[in-house]
Amino acid sequence: MEDLVSLLNTLEPGIVIFDKDYKIRHINRIILLLFSNFTSSQIINGSLMDLHGRETAEKITHMLELLDTSKRQIPFSIKILSRDNRYKYLFIKLISLLSKNLEESLFCALLYDITPHISDKTMHLLKIPIGVKNEIKLIDLEDVVFIEADNVYSRVHTASGNFFSGLSLGMLYDRLPRKYFFRIHRSYIINLTRINKVLKEGGAIYVSLQGIDEKLPVSRGKSKEFLKILGLK
Repeated sequence: MEDLVSLLNTLEPGIVIFDKDYKIRHINRIILLLFSNFTSSQIINGSLMDLHGRETAEKITHMLELLDTSKRQIPFSIKILSRDNRYKYLFIKLISLLSKNLEESLFCALLYDITPHISDKTMHLLKIPIGVKNEIKLIDLEDVVFIEADNVYSRVHTASGNFFSGLSLGMLYDRLPRKYFFRIHRSYIINLTRINKVLKEGGAIYVSLQGIDEKLPVSRGKSKEFLKILGLK
């Protein structure tokens, strides 16, 4: 597991300052590069939410609510589509800004493009950003036992514990190498190298994984392909 702090120190962040109505007040030039699908006039004085799809906009709203409650920096990660139809993975820190009378009237978002550090040129993930306390760390794929859907986000299970990821299960599966990972169910992705046993109980199929007590179900729609991959059919 790699600490993201040392990585971020080498990256120049995009900076967005916006108000409570999500109107963008100021940006730096990095933002124009990150959101190259938009013109500068669309970004400056536009709405922060207009830069994102519905799912990401809802996530930002949720994180701003957390920021208002906790009164501290809120880190999370999102995915955006660039002009060349390739995805970028951004690590974001949200910060409240105080006015002269110490009221919170503006917000600052620091955006770091961590795409080159978590994926290869074919856009396969090499590491998964996960939440640990108030930080985000990067976890190596070989350490992953399985990944579980957690509402619109996901939870990464390893031998040492489970961790929150701001990326959805579908988003992760699109970028994980199929040689090692398989989605056995709408709620689960497993690391094929971590399989202990395949269990058949009645007409259902379950999988037992290394270091995990619970057995995971293989959905009927995935069972034939799953057994074929393992050479059992």
